[in-house]
Amino acid sequence: MVEELRQKLEAKTDPLRGGLAKIKLFSDISSTDLYEIEKKCRWLQFEPNEVILDRHDPSREVFFIADGLVRIMNFIGEDREVTLAEKKTGDHFGELAAIGPRERTARVIAIEKTVVGSMPRDKFLAMLLEFPQISLQLLHELAYVISSMNERVSTLSLMKPRQRVYLELLRLAVPDPRGGNVWIIEPLPNHNDIASWAGVDEVEVAAAIGTLAREKILERKNRSLLIHEREKIQSLSGM
Repeated sequence: MVEELRQKLEAKTDPLRGGLAKIKLFSDISSTDLYEIEKKCRWLQFEPNEVILDRHDPSREVFFIADGLVRIMNFIGEDREVTLAEKKTGDHFGELAAIGPRERTARVIAIEKTVVGSMPRDKFLAMLLEFPQISLQLLHELAYVISSMNERVSTLSLMKPRQRVYLELLRLAVPDPRGGNVWIIEPLPNHNDIASWAGVDEVEVAAAIGTLAREKILERKNRSLLIHEREKIQSLSGM
């Protein structure tokens, strides 16, 4: 993994002018300073489902998503994947390994074609010292992540597997723009994705959705899931 990443880094060394313009961490940085920061990055492109980073990787680069979408994952035991977060254009990842003494603790994969700027650890730390406004923004983001993770872990630890699936369906659903007091999940993610977010296996997801469909609480329609009784699912989730 480390050697593959190094080869990618060497493949494209010229800075992408304007590549960091959408990165929220740099929202208070002037265009002149931002261009100087861009020069410290190497630019990489990843295809869908390609692993960008893996657990126990000793590399310390920080990554800025100029375009695309990635998923950050960990494992329960040795084989059950749990999705921790998704990061999109404007976000960053990898800063914990750069700041702290530990190796990578999560896997990061590209969900769609993704372009990232990769900054070496020493340049990242020097940048934090040079631009205190970036350091403060990073602290705000890390505080939010810790708070959100604590809340999610607490919630999931108190729920049965079936309840976690119901909670994930509620998270994904939005009001149907066509009205009718219906909520919709579109496009419907595959069972593996739902299982990953809920921390359960695919069999549990299939059983939960199947039960709700038989009881007419929801229905599958093409590549969508229509929820007719959102309050019922909310009650079943225990929320």
